[in-house]
Amino acid sequence: MTRSAPSAIAGVETFVLHPDGLGTGLRISIARPSDRWGRGAPVGPLSVAFLTDADYAFGTVVEASRLGQFGAEIGPMIVVGIGYADEHGDYAFVEQRRNIDFFRGPRHSFEVPGLGSLEIGGADAFLAALLDTVAPEIERRAPETVGARRVLIGMSAGGHFAAHVLTQRPAAFQGYALLSPALFDPWPAPGDEQLVEAVRALPPGSIPPDTTVFLSAGAREEEPGNPLADGAIISNAYRMRAALAAHGVRTEMAVFVDETHNSSLGVAATRALRFLVPPRG
Repeated sequence: MTRSAPSAIAGVETFVLHPDGLGTGLRISIARPSDRWGRGAPVGPLSVAFLTDADYAFGTVVEASRLGQFGAEIGPMIVVGIGYADEHGDYAFVEQRRNIDFFRGPRHSFEVPGLGSLEIGGADAFLAALLDTVAPEIERRAPETVGARRVLIGMSAGGHFAAHVLTQRPAAFQGYALLSPALFDPWPAPGDEQLVEAVRALPPGSIPPDTTVFLSAGAREEEPGNPLADGAIISNAYRMRAALAAHGVRTEMAVFVDETHNSSLGVAATRALRFLVPPRG
């Protein structure tokens, strides 16, 4: 007789939501803290981290958070992973949807040399799904998160989405992690920095004073021949940090030696959580 196997990550609750107007189902995963600690339970108020690109990064961020809490380097937190119900492990579906859900602007199609026709744009619909459907359901299933400090974590295109949220609904989250963020409107020409310009253009006082932002990149992301070199991931992250500082936002920036756009995820997740969810006391 075959029995269902538990999740590979213990203590994870997973379910599917179908937000109005999004056009696809979201696979939501809630990872609560481990109940076993090295030097006692982490001290401080609870935080809840909403992670886009959960189909890529959920396990990495969950284990980073639990190990950090176990070692008293990170405060108490819950990780909410936002993935896609129709993704089956080959990244075919998520690669299509993240262009639609994470990049700002109206949904449209255009031709990219070497890649063919791509559909892109629709971040506002994804943001509405996150705030109006996902977040209330998390509070219903995990009442301890009501009133908890919210953190938004996004990598690459997910970092574009997090930066867009920061310009449109800055008070929706108290912490933002922009990991190797695409701070341009696709596809980039050298020097594009549209999301940085959007932050510069915000009126004074737009970003709440308790907001914190972590930015990171791999040191090899702008090397000659890198497909993303025109996107200026590292340079734009520094420009974004300066733009945020002009608004009084407390930031941390890390560039990881010998790491690439993809390989920096693990260390970036750990560093981001240490900065955004520090222990108290």
